[in-house]
Amino acid sequence: MPVLYTIGLLVIFFTLAIAEILVPSAGLLGLFAVAAAITAVLIAFTVSLNFALAVILALLVLTPILLSIVLRLWPQTTIGKEILNRRSSESKSTTPTATAPDGTPLTDLVGRYGVAASNLLPAGRIIVDGHKVDAVSTGMPIDSGDPIKVVRVQSGKLQVRLASSEESQTHPPTTSTEPSTPSKSLDSAKTLDEVNLDNLEY
Repeated sequence: MPVLYTIGLLVIFFTLAIAEILVPSAGLLGLFAVAAAITAVLIAFTVSLNFALAVILALLVLTPILLSIVLRLWPQTTIGKEILNRRSSESKSTTPTATAPDGTPLTDLVGRYGVAASNLLPAGRIIVDGHKVDAVSTGMPIDSGDPIKVVRVQSGKLQVRLASSEESQTHPPTTSTEPSTPSKSLDSAKTLDEVNLDNLEY
């Protein structure tokens, strides 16, 4: 009977150890698992010394192997996916979005063309679509007034490169600090004199 008790406690230990990883219990299941393992070893000593040593060896060998397998499969479980997605969404929500001084997200300026408002050695200021923002050159230093292209946003700053001559002709840089706005139609509304009041029905 002590042998069966020992084997049963070992099964309980491994079950609780796996459950501790899969089910958040604030360490309660882990505490019960340790208690089951200690009890199994103590009962094993009542059988024989060799049996107790075999139980201890089984615990030392099988426990790391079993836990490594469970930890590898844990991200694919329902609880693992839920916890990882929650942590990912929380980290994204706590990360502030880098913006221009007027509140425009810097990501909206990626791919746009502008002009260097100061020397970029490699950091400086640029003007893109009327937004004057800080930027960093990704390559060689850029002189003030040179045309640039925004390539990415990194560490809250725009990463820019010197625009080629073909790009400068296709996208001429502007030095205006007024944000570009879509052109409005110049169609004027009809005046009262142009409306035929006789056709109105009451």
